[in-house]
Amino acid sequence: MKKHSGGLGKFLNEVTQSADKNGDDDTEEIVYIDIDKLETNPRNFYGIRQVEELAGLIAVSKLIEPLLVSKKSDGKYKIISGHRRRAAVQKLLEDGVYTERKLPCIIKAPAKIKIEQENGDAVEFDEDAVEMLNLIASNRGQREERTPEEKLQEIKYLERFAKAIYNQKNRGTRGRFVNFFAEEILNISKSQLLRINSLSKLTPKVQQALADKKISETAAMEMTSMEADEQDNCLSKILSGEIKGTVQAVQKYKLSKSEIAERTETLPQKKFVPSLEKNIVSRITDVPEEIDDPQKEAEEWFYQEKLSFYEKIYAEAKRLSEEEHSELKAAQWGIRASVARYNIEELKLQHKN
Repeated sequence: MKKHSGGLGKFLNEVTQSADKNGDDDTEEIVYIDIDKLETNPRNFYGIRQVEELAGLIAVSKLIEPLLVSKKSDGKYKIISGHRRRAAVQKLLEDGVYTERKLPCIIKAPAKIKIEQENGDAVEFDEDAVEMLNLIASNRGQREERTPEEKLQEIKYLERFAKAIYNQKNRGTRGRFVNFFAEEILNISKSQLLRINSLSKLTPKVQQALADKKISETAAMEMTSMEADEQDNCLSKILSGEIKGTVQAVQKYKLSKSEIAERTETLPQKKFVPSLEKNIVSRITDVPEEIDDPQKEAEEWFYQEKLSFYEKIYAEAKRLSEEEHSELKAAQWGIRASVARYNIEELKLQHKN
């Protein structure tokens, strides 16, 4: 996979160089603030997970990475980054294994950002928007694992910011926005961005199961093309153990519901059928003069013809997924190609056995 440099932090630092700051308490110096003065951020959408593990590390090492906070008018501080650290220290205090109530913090002053556009306009981000940018940038840099829902929320908040940067005056040569957004802002590939966006089509139940790791992300992606009731029904069968929570199992479930058959009726068959018919006619007339086992020869012939048909469908779907300009259509052709590829492997496995 292509490695991307910079990412959100790079551009956030770049545009905040000339940000209008409200107050003079923005500093990179570490100050120690009592835990009771540190309040959770109501706009934080990241889950507070693995608190006990972090508490154990803090108890042993006595080290806490500084929290990023903003000062409130009542003298308290709102956490921008560090909710899990605060929760871990609070647990240690409640358990009586830690006595230090002051946590290291870096205070971030409220700021506004104005980004001049190529067309002469300017896009402004108020203090709340800038705070969210800092919240997301900090959490993306510190969290090794984020749920699909958290990733979707990141994309939702960052897209407007990314468009402003993309259209920034004197930005220089630009490729397609989706590539810029994925590679330069999110620091992921375009295909990863498309996959994450597709997960927004999942029902709440399936999204929760994915967050709880009861199904794989690839299996969840396979469910995005299903109707809501079928998604929940498929999930129910997975949770009950009737089918496995894998992409192959979901594909089989979809096939059993005749979704692929229904789609095939709407596909242009002329691309595949004539060449297949011509090939069949050729092979029928080319019957060997001596056949030791006619039944076996006929079964092998049928397998080869079916395999050839499936491989042509796969090749065409793969080609269209690579050449299609529409991101949505390209993603759908990619899914069709994966379904065709799965059926090819299934056919080979059946033939082998």
